[in-house]
Amino acid sequence: MNGLPASRRRGPAAALPWACVASVVAWFAALAVRFPRGDGDLLWQRWLGDRILREHAIPRALGPEAFAAEGAPWTPHEWLFSTVLAWTSARGASWIVPLLCALAFGVVLASVVLRCRRRGVSDVTASIAVLLCALAAMQSFGARAQVLGWACLASTMWLLELEGPWAWAVVPLTVGWANLHASAFLAPAVAVLFALAAALRERAWSPAVRRSVALALASAAATLATPFGLDLTRYAAALLTSPIRHSISEWGATSASSAAFVAGALPLVLLLAVFGARSSLRDRLIAVAFTIVLFSAVRNVPVFALVVAPIALAAIPHRPGRAAPPPHGPRALAWTTLVAVALCGVVLSGLTWRDAPLAGDGLPAGSARTLLAQAHTPPRVFCEDFAWCSIFLDRPARFFMDGRCDPYPARIWGEYREVIDGNRGWASILDRERIDAVLVRRNGALESLLAERRGAWRRIGSDRISALYVRPPLLADARR
Repeated sequence: MNGLPASRRRGPAAALPWACVASVVAWFAALAVRFPRGDGDLLWQRWLGDRILREHAIPRALGPEAFAAEGAPWTPHEWLFSTVLAWTSARGASWIVPLLCALAFGVVLASVVLRCRRRGVSDVTASIAVLLCALAAMQSFGARAQVLGWACLASTMWLLELEGPWAWAVVPLTVGWANLHASAFLAPAVAVLFALAAALRERAWSPAVRRSVALALASAAATLATPFGLDLTRYAAALLTSPIRHSISEWGATSASSAAFVAGALPLVLLLAVFGARSSLRDRLIAVAFTIVLFSAVRNVPVFALVVAPIALAAIPHRPGRAAPPPHGPRALAWTTLVAVALCGVVLSGLTWRDAPLAGDGLPAGSARTLLAQAHTPPRVFCEDFAWCSIFLDRPARFFMDGRCDPYPARIWGEYREVIDGNRGWASILDRERIDAVLVRRNGALESLLAERRGAWRRIGSDRISALYVRPPLLADARR
């Protein structure tokens, strides 16, 4: 798999993939910097980071703020991301982490271009790979730790394909990755695939096989270099059967209902189906493994694309023997395309920045303020969108479940689903847990159920996306 000749790395055509990378990064930077406050995840992550900086310790269990699951074990695997987020936000630089996430996606795209070139893929085709990866990430991108995990995975693929001393850089990379996000276990998994491919190719315990096996073992050991040790392994394994898969759309099975899958991953799947047999044994192993990963959850669509795009596009057969085109026409077309891509990046970034919603538009800030202002005693809150309840962290309120979601036991998830689905026992759960405030989506099914019980629940406020219902005694206490 040789790279492109030096003569093909010069001129406007050679710059086209990098122009695509720059345009996508500029667009995603505008998205990340302008939209983060509507993401409920950042609320609890900043709260976690503030707590780590204040107490110099990582919490390992849910506290009394989560009254229904107080004391439940918690493995906050994104602790480093949260700490950096809190530290920068406290210094008036809340834009730094979102910008880092956009730049991390630039690392993803740059690695895709380099891996395409190593396989002899043309500059135009490498640009297509960049755009497919961008489309695949549309639904999952944001100021999130998993985006930094994508950059670590892309860098891991690039380093392992070097097959030289630099491949050992995967080990320290995995240490950093494991402290950012639990997806770090993809590093030893990919290294195992490389070792298996080497063993099948060599059919002997050769130096190449020994080196690949040693690298896989070292990267597996690197995942233990976190404050959690083996507990991070237990956490990652538990996610495979976690009840969050039934309540969070990102964890649902991938299907044609996902725009990111249809636009970004499906073309790659079709290319593999048609031309995949032309790929090397190692590439076929990786493609099959990550196709399984792709269909296991919607959140894995960008993971599949960034790993498989160079493999799928390199498998397309070339047409040798075609007459050389006139020199001036294609060069002019290349310059025109390059300028058009750059302009698209500028226009998309500008429109995204201008049309971004007001801060907090994705959260029920108005209803939360109303509740805190009128409740005389700390309310016990249930949020139809559990991420909303992260608003009440460090506030005089307690909640049933919030955006941390991972540590909540299966029983809590079952009761949460019972309430939001309006099943037979929904009211008894609210009664048993002594919940006296409910934040619901405006004009939703749960609001209709609460509105029907006028004696038990009263609507006292609403905002653009939510309505607030409370039990009358909560307000009676306030009047007294």
